[in-house]
Amino acid sequence: MAANRWLFQHLTETLDRRMLAMLTKTDHLSISGDISFNINVATLLSPEFQNFDDNVAAARKGSMILELQMADIFADLGGYLFAREYVQEKGYRICLDGMTHDGMVMIDQQRLGVDLIKLFWHSDMVDSGEEMHEKIRAMVRRAGANRIVLCRVDNREAIDFGQSVGLSTFQGRYIESLIAEDNRRRDLLRLKMRIERSDEFEGE
Repeated sequence: MAANRWLFQHLTETLDRRMLAMLTKTDHLSISGDISFNINVATLLSPEFQNFDDNVAAARKGSMILELQMADIFADLGGYLFAREYVQEKGYRICLDGMTHDGMVMIDQQRLGVDLIKLFWHSDMVDSGEEMHEKIRAMVRRAGANRIVLCRVDNREAIDFGQSVGLSTFQGRYIESLIAEDNRRRDLLRLKMRIERSDEFEGE
């Protein structure tokens, strides 16, 4: 489907409109914290996005991250630059999604003006050699470590490599499993403390 660019674009823009309609209805009721979602450049300039924006409280816009695909950006760079300025002035953040380490060292991040970058983890990054590792480190320093998310992290190796090149923000199944395990430990600790307090009360 992605090979047929026009069909793919039409379908994703249709999904964009449905998602914006859903968020418009639910934002003020149940959503808290940062929200990130994929969206097309063209949708950012559509009436549907304008309606969505009109219904989002100004204080909430800074917590909303609009994820754009690199292919979509470069399909109409001028349109992207206009849309980026438009949404950033309103307070939204832009994330460049779907970057590989090979592509990342070649793009002009300053011109693109994104707030965040999602870098796909792949084990090939470890084996790419010290020259590529240094290029990634330089890119991290240039963009800012807090602006790059190493995503699709599925093992400890990804975290170790990310930290070795200066990254500190990670996303993926492995991270989710660590969070879940930490939550389980916290729940068990709270249960243990309740049992101990109950035993002390009964012993009085």
